[in-house]
Amino acid sequence: MSPILRAILAIIVSVLCFSVLNAMSKTLSQHYPVIEVIWARYFFAFILMLALFLPRSGRDLFRWRNVGSQVVRGLLLFFSSYLYFHGIVYLPLATAASISLTSPLVVTALSSRFLGEPVGPRRWAAVAVGFAGALIVVRPGHAHFDWHALLIVGSTLCSALYQLFSRRYGQTERPDASATMATIVGTVVAAPLLPFEWVTPTGGLHWVLFAGMGVMAGVGHYFLTIAYSQAPAAVIAPFNYLQLLGAALLGFVVFGDIPDFWSWVGAAVIVSSGLYIGHRERLRHRLAKQGQPPASPPNKN
Repeated sequence: MSPILRAILAIIVSVLCFSVLNAMSKTLSQHYPVIEVIWARYFFAFILMLALFLPRSGRDLFRWRNVGSQVVRGLLLFFSSYLYFHGIVYLPLATAASISLTSPLVVTALSSRFLGEPVGPRRWAAVAVGFAGALIVVRPGHAHFDWHALLIVGSTLCSALYQLFSRRYGQTERPDASATMATIVGTVVAAPLLPFEWVTPTGGLHWVLFAGMGVMAGVGHYFLTIAYSQAPAAVIAPFNYLQLLGAALLGFVVFGDIPDFWSWVGAAVIVSSGLYIGHRERLRHRLAKQGQPPASPPNKN
């Protein structure tokens, strides 16, 4: 199996895990403080990392080539979760997912400076169109504008930076070690806030959901790390759009949420621009692999 195909399969598994994770967190946030939900998501993910990888990796699970970048990466993931979990308390899952779909656009916009991957005028235009789609979903200044959507915007920016860090340093780090560090950082950062808002879970189902969040988060981010260590960011990022389908389905089945017409229009614009970016990037990499010059000059991609 080629690294590109392996990366695509990994990101699909990752997105499915995150869709279930978000539905679990929205359910629990209706009964418990958000910081408790976030802490549980990281703590149980850390337990999963230890159970899965410690017997096989031993001390290598806690060895990182660049500890500083790993800590920054973990903090970005924590703040992305913190903002997103607060946002979906008030927003439908599909609306939040639509806004978060701009993450690949941010990745593309920053990949030139952060990763040294060229981004030409055509893809810049696609990025601009995608952000216009996000404005259709958020609708600032409109009567139906919900400021909680800005929490998802902030979460999306943190997520994009997290993905860029995963791509930049993923090839020099063990995927299991990177995933474990992310859970350690999230658990440590959330722990000091926990005593002020702790509510003891009641009922076996809630404990299952708390632990299930850790499983979904741990597995999801492990496969995300694999994906971004095997292929360029702009190739992998468009597959994040599958989360819209998962969010819409789970949002309707579990919470009865149905996004309005303009949310779907904005989501369609975002997805279209992202798919175009992915198409251009895959074409560029295929031509480069074949040793052929691109169909147009590099600055026209």
